Amino acid sequence: MTRTNPLRRSGTRLQRQGALWLEQTTSAGKTFIEESRVAGLTFAQDMGSAGDKLINEWTQSADGMRQALLKEALDWQKLAIETRDAYVAAVKARLTGLETQAASTAEALKPQALETTVLESTKELLSKAQETVDQRLDKSAKPKRAKRAKANATKAKAASRKAKVSAKSTEAPIRNYDQLSAKDVVSRIQRLSGPQATAILDYERAGKKRSTVIRAVEKRLAAAS
Repeated sequence: MTRTNPLRRSGTRLQRQGALWLEQTTSAGKTFIEESRVAGLTFAQDMGSAGDKLINEWTQSADGMRQALLKEALDWQKLAIETRDAYVAAVKARLTGLETQAASTAEALKPQALETTVLESTKELLSKAQETVDQRLDKSAKPKRAKRAKANATKAKAASRKAKVSAKSTEAPIRNYDQLSAKDVVSRIQRLSGPQATAILDYERAGKKRSTVIRAVEKRLAAAS
């Protein structure tokens, strides 16, 4: 009896421990299954959201790419049109220039225009030839002109010396002229006749050479003439 009771108690404990283990294992399995189901649902939702986001981003990217391609196509189309217009304009300008050149050539080949061109060219050549001849004549005439100028200067000096000698040998044009100051002579010039004024000018140039008197006499003679 005594031995049977411990064994029974041990079996009871084992039975209880086994039941507890089974209960805990069953509960853990249920918990795992529930959590796995929730996690699967969450994963599916996350995957769905990520897929939707991917689709939206891909759609936006595709729209941007499509718009960029459309813009580039329009730019290329515009460039092609502008290039075509520029080429057409260049061809038209070239044709207009050729037509103008042809018209000018035809006008220049007319007998009257051709004669005018020849005459103008001949005139220009003659003008250049005349200029060359003038330059050579001027170059050859320079020594002669220098000699002539030197001779004229010599003659002028001789005439001046002769006039001085003549003036000195003549009498004073006004009484007591040599005792008069320049101011006194200038004050009397306006009352003198033309020959008297000329005589004073020659006498003054040959003698004292007072500039105030000479200018006053020259002004008097210029006014009289």
